Amino acid sequence: MAAWVAEYLEGLGADVEMRNLGRGRPNVLAVFDTIRRAKKTVVFAPHMDTVGVLGMTVPAFRVSAREGRLYGRGACDTKGPTAALFSALAEWSRSRERRETNVRWSVVATAGEEQGSLGAEFLCKGGLEADFAVALEPTNLRVVSAAKGVLRVRITAEGRAAHGSKPHRGVNAIYRLMPLVEEIRGNISHRLAASEHALLGMATVNLASIAGGGELNIVPATCALGLEFRTHPGCTGDAILKMLGTAIAAHCPGARMEIVRNRPAFVADRGGEWAGRVRRASKGWATADWFCDANIFNAHGIPAVAFGPGRIAQAHTKDEYIEEQDLADGAKAFLRILLSPHA
Repeated sequence: MAAWVAEYLEGLGADVEMRNLGRGRPNVLAVFDTIRRAKKTVVFAPHMDTVGVLGMTVPAFRVSAREGRLYGRGACDTKGPTAALFSALAEWSRSRERRETNVRWSVVATAGEEQGSLGAEFLCKGGLEADFAVALEPTNLRVVSAAKGVLRVRITAEGRAAHGSKPHRGVNAIYRLMPLVEEIRGNISHRLAASEHALLGMATVNLASIAGGGELNIVPATCALGLEFRTHPGCTGDAILKMLGTAIAAHCPGARMEIVRNRPAFVADRGGEWAGRVRRASKGWATADWFCDANIFNAHGIPAVAFGPGRIAQAHTKDEYIEEQDLADGAKAFLRILLSPHA
């Protein structure tokens, strides 16, 4: 995928390089440098990875066209938006505006977005610089100017195994965690709901997994909870970790907490110059309760929004698709951004 992206963008006149997140995990950086001195650098950031294909009811790795829709894994998230962008770039690269622009347009195609934006994080920590970024996502051509953050943790309690006929000789790890589960379900959930953000609404918690025990005749020696929180600037991942630490000390002393992921929310300035330019090519403003590379760019000081054709409801589904009309509309929107008045 990365090799194809690199070759295509080189064919449009971009200077291209690969920066590897890991073996076989390249990010692609393509820069359309200016003839005149560049005043701004603006990044389009599609991601090249997808979620898995287990359980899909349409062919995952080839496009199937039916009744004005294109089916396949990534058709919506986010190969369709990427195709729309590349179509716009192809037209722009042959235009007079390409020769006259003083905006250094770049494409940063990332790996590992579905794994917590690993590619975008890697690039930002490696010194990626830009005045603005547009993370490509299926937003129905609305500009997502604010999105929730995500905190994922595992909490593990230890007990002591014993024969099931003599449970009093053991310490049941599942029982040890039950008071903590009730605290999360009750007080912590209520505190999250009360901390409402004007744009993003309330923070939330999902008790995603409980794993403990095995054989029915053994007192379980370990039990683990998997929790996911969706956060906002008024209720951050770090604040929730403090809540959890207090709750563990009170209700399950000695339990271990592992942070799987802690990524921040973002709220972009809708009055900013580049946010306004994307807005003028769009169907309006929006917010999101999902996480994407725009969160990472904002966290590293690069103002960013999420934008693209397609609908998030079709992402990650067993019959993922994008409407052909949405693709055409997306190409027009990206071209309008590229042709917007120079900085």
